[in-house]
Amino acid sequence: MPMLATAGKEVPAGGEWVFEPKYDGIRIVALVTEDRVALVTRNGLDKCRQFPEITRQLQELRDRHGPNLVLDGEIVALDAHGAPARFQELQGRMHVADERIVSHHATNAPAAYVVFDVLVDGSELLCGQSWDVRRKQLERVMRRLPRAMASVLRLSDASDDAEQLMEVARAHDWEGVMAKRRDCPYEPGRRVRHWQKIKIENQQEFVVGGWTEPRNSRQHFGALLLGYYDEGGNLVYAGHTGTGFSNRLLQDIAKKLAKVERKSPPFVTPPKTNQRAHWTEPRYVAEVRFNEWTAGGHLRQPVFVGLRDDKSPRAVVREAATASGSASRSAVRSASRSASRSAVRSASGSASRSAVRSASRSAVRSASRSAVSDVPAQLRENAKAKNATLALPGNHKLNVTNLGKVFFPAARITKGRLMEYYAEAAPYLLPALKDRPMVLKRYPNGIKAEAFYQQKAPDKVPAGVRVESVADEGIETQRRLIGGDLVTLLYLIQLGAISTDPWSSRVQSIADADYSIIDLDPGPKAAFRRVVQVAQWVKEELDELGLHAVPKTSGASGIHIVMPLPRGAGYEVSRVLAELVARRVNEKHPKETTVHRWVKSRPAAAVYVDYLQNIRGKTVASVYSARAEPHASVSTPLKWSEIVSDLSPRDFTVENVPGRLKKVGDLWAKGMKKTNHLPGIVEGGEEAA
Repeated sequence: MPMLATAGKEVPAGGEWVFEPKYDGIRIVALVTEDRVALVTRNGLDKCRQFPEITRQLQELRDRHGPNLVLDGEIVALDAHGAPARFQELQGRMHVADERIVSHHATNAPAAYVVFDVLVDGSELLCGQSWDVRRKQLERVMRRLPRAMASVLRLSDASDDAEQLMEVARAHDWEGVMAKRRDCPYEPGRRVRHWQKIKIENQQEFVVGGWTEPRNSRQHFGALLLGYYDEGGNLVYAGHTGTGFSNRLLQDIAKKLAKVERKSPPFVTPPKTNQRAHWTEPRYVAEVRFNEWTAGGHLRQPVFVGLRDDKSPRAVVREAATASGSASRSAVRSASRSASRSAVRSASGSASRSAVRSASRSAVRSASRSAVSDVPAQLRENAKAKNATLALPGNHKLNVTNLGKVFFPAARITKGRLMEYYAEAAPYLLPALKDRPMVLKRYPNGIKAEAFYQQKAPDKVPAGVRVESVADEGIETQRRLIGGDLVTLLYLIQLGAISTDPWSSRVQSIADADYSIIDLDPGPKAAFRRVVQVAQWVKEELDELGLHAVPKTSGASGIHIVMPLPRGAGYEVSRVLAELVARRVNEKHPKETTVHRWVKSRPAAAVYVDYLQNIRGKTVASVYSARAEPHASVSTPLKWSEIVSDLSPRDFTVENVPGRLKKVGDLWAKGMKKTNHLPGIVEGGEEAA
């Protein structure tokens, strides 16, 4: 994912800042390899089909400059004079798939890709460099463009004079100005303070949570009901807008919303509406321009600008107010106060990191075999107990309930037996979960009953259960359960979790993925032997590219192939790496594999080579995790020599994996020690699609 900016109230003062226009378009990371160009949105969508003229120019840039470019920028609409226009001018283009309509738009509604950063250039990974270094490299790349190309591929303007740029922004009706520190690196997927968006007018995204019935001659709907997510993950009602729609937009949006209608309101506090309200799943994001926020927390004079598909609804929060104008004395005072607060936060953060390290060391000690050896015996003694108290390492106690409840009817495995398995596997599993935020999928009444996801930690947890405040995209802090110790692990199962589902990063460096995942997911008519075949093809590509990976059964119907990454690799690196390998496999085996994201676009007998699990906050079942499958199968690491045609996910279950661990040892820990070298990854990408 691209690096994200924080909303700023004032233009920051000081020579360490540089200023760029804030373009009102679609944020795009352009991936340019030897054989392929991709225009990837923040949600992982490829917009090459919608903007073929930009794709062609990037292909020509590759021919002139060389392959393996990763660029960050914004696709913007152009007005009659060739200047960047407002976001609503892109509405007719950004969702279209029909080639004839796309061709018409490319001629009659031109767009440009304004580039403002470079992340990879050939064999150079530039994320760790300062803005100044990256800018010089980007200017060298863009200097190779002839004038004919420069109208479609544009280098973003940059200025040291904030006040002058703000005046230009007002004169040309820009959305605002971006302020960027010269000395800071690029941190993929993180929302950072060293990039700030200073808006001139109030405009931001809101989640659509419903609509109202139309009045009088209005057709389709009256107004959209809008909201944003607060720090607790609740959707807060912000107001409604009924202006800014053409008849065509009313019709198109009504069709979209009808497909996601629900009976209950998604808002934490449902609004009272003058007309009858219809509620929807919070899947659509609307760009809205408005005058100001009222004292009651609602929008004043909101106007609909357009729907966006390049931003996740969960990332939509209430943004700061717009800038007052120039870098005045108040801005200097504000910067000074901010610096003081930053120093306090830094000191606090150091203490927090120390506590985390201390907790980590404690977790390692409590995960030792000797410390957990008697816990399975305690569970066997209380196999049918409705209430029991487990004595756990570190002098902790955990109250558990309904140990006799059957979680897996076909395998006759109870909640207590599942806890016993996890206690047996803990010496191998806990290091893999150490310091990672956990996502829960809870089955309180077993795998045959209804399940639900839980992201946020309960308000009250037993002593010894680890909870940390984790910064997430669009959410400053979220209390999450953190893996790595036996108390927390068994507490997850007490809550009804079957599997353990960790993030790919740890709390100490939440934006840095430790590994890249390729998830082989078979279609409904694809047998598991086809998954095995595709896994073997992935191994061929890895060998050819000089990459190392650890395979494991997913525990369900697929196989996970996990590539360890060096320290400091961001989620964008993990996704790009997986995509390079996935597309290379798909190009060589197009009938047996697919990389289409949408289920309806996938052939039923093909295996989906999924690289999109490499997004911050997304999870797959961890190694040694039980799965909510009838036979209580377990996600189990394998030797490549074990991936043969008669392999079956049913070979590895809660009942036999502990015995396998004693026999073959921890294949996961051994395999994950060997990380892939980043320059090797980049060089390998030159040959990949």
